[in-house]
Amino acid sequence: MDARERGDMEAAADERTISAREGLLDAVEALGPHSEAVILVGAQAIYVHIGEAGTGFAVSPFTYDADIALDPALLGSDPTIIDAMADAGFNLTDQPGLYRRESGVQVDLLVPAAVGGPGRRGARLDVHGNRAAMKVHGLEGALVSHAPREISSLVSGSDRSCVIEVAGPAALLVAKVHKISERVDDTLRRATIDKDAFDIYRILLAVDTSELAAEVRLLEANAVSSKVTSEAMTKFRELFGARSGLGTELVAQHVLGLEDYDFITASSEALSQELLEAMSH
Repeated sequence: MDARERGDMEAAADERTISAREGLLDAVEALGPHSEAVILVGAQAIYVHIGEAGTGFAVSPFTYDADIALDPALLGSDPTIIDAMADAGFNLTDQPGLYRRESGVQVDLLVPAAVGGPGRRGARLDVHGNRAAMKVHGLEGALVSHAPREISSLVSGSDRSCVIEVAGPAALLVAKVHKISERVDDTLRRATIDKDAFDIYRILLAVDTSELAAEVRLLEANAVSSKVTSEAMTKFRELFGARSGLGTELVAQHVLGLEDYDFITASSEALSQELLEAMSH
């Protein structure tokens, strides 16, 4: 890939990332009556935490959608989630929790599996039904560790913003580890997990290791998130704990030909080992 092609790719990614942020702001506004139950997760949450520290690579941070976790215990009954999203121009697709505008902007409403009720995919949310949000294993930490942050529009010159609870970096790392682990053997869904691995690397690079380790311990100590966190840290060691680990290879693969392969793999391994060592004390 030459410099021009790389520039075209980044320009396209930037446009879609800007649209994804606008979609997030619209969704947060639409879900205003349920604001206490709303927590930002996924790539947009990660990029809130990493700031400029995680952006100095040939591949800029990007995302094409917005992921929002819902805490069922804090959801109101009116308006229904599906109606609120429809009023904002987001139509529910045939997948539970996946909302899309005609423009292609997508918002995923998710509920941690541990609090999502019975069934395989759709969360059971009383008056909101079982299609308003999708159950996701590994997001439980977002219910335990989150804090309010101001999220601003990425449109040049816009002063639009909102305040939303954002999942903590360790909760996001746990969720990403589960996502990677679940997709490793799925040929159709594996294509994007190198980006997920690199997002984990960005977290390790940008967030102080002692703070990250403290948050992991917090998640391990809470009943709702202890199981998924312990599972994730075991998988994290397997995936990222060595240069030969699949996670480490995926990190380097994401910037293959754009960054120094040996440096990225060594850096990823060192940062991962640093977190694992901090967790052992």
